Amino acid sequence: MGTNGGLAGPAGRPGPGWCGAAAGWAAQGRGQAEEKQHEADLSAVEVSIELEVMEYPQDVITKLSMNATGAEIDELVEVEFVDESPIWLPPAKEIHVPESRIISDFSEINNTIPKLIKLIQEDSSYIYRISTREFEEIVAEIFRAQGYQVTLTKRTRDGGKDIIAINKNKLGLETCYFIECKRHAFDSKVDVGIVREVYGIHSARNGPNKSIIATTSTFTPDAIKFANNEVRSRWDMELKDIQDILQWIRYYKF
Repeated sequence: MGTNGGLAGPAGRPGPGWCGAAAGWAAQGRGQAEEKQHEADLSAVEVSIELEVMEYPQDVITKLSMNATGAEIDELVEVEFVDESPIWLPPAKEIHVPESRIISDFSEINNTIPKLIKLIQEDSSYIYRISTREFEEIVAEIFRAQGYQVTLTKRTRDGGKDIIAINKNKLGLETCYFIECKRHAFDSKVDVGIVREVYGIHSARNGPNKSIIATTSTFTPDAIKFANNEVRSRWDMELKDIQDILQWIRYYKF
């Protein structure tokens, strides 16, 4: 027996035990080398994952997609709303708007409402920073710019007509519109009760040719159904939501 504790064979040649140990060391060395090569291969691979989420209307996810480069995606991730804090918006510019007036008083409105319209053209979120009266005056100014004779009514509780707009065509024929404005938050829909109230004013004596409800929000299904199916004539009433109002504002010419 040699000094290696049984690893040496006859005449000092390595025995079977020594050879087995040597083979084990060699295999271990190859394993470490292969592991390092695998790590090197992984480090050379670029992996990117792109997540696209669309939210419209508020708190409703209408589109969710994932694209990966250098990897495969087995399933889509789950997306939850976790931050309910309000979105920060920069301070709005201060614009003084008189409490009430006839819209034809250009000396007061030329430096107020058109400026407000321009701000909304540049950033539509400003429409949710204005007051109820400012919204009424914006709609009135838009109709005035289209050639209507426009009157803003005084604030009352009966509702039904914030604005009276009269159009006289080249034939001398006049058309009268009652416009009810609802400056609501986007997620506060105009319900059927408001539509019924406006239609009641429309149907009264000396009512208009057409009534319009203009809102910074949208309408409930029942409100839309009433306007489409339950009024006397399809020409009696129109509902204009936030998309229509923003289009009016985009078309406004200074």
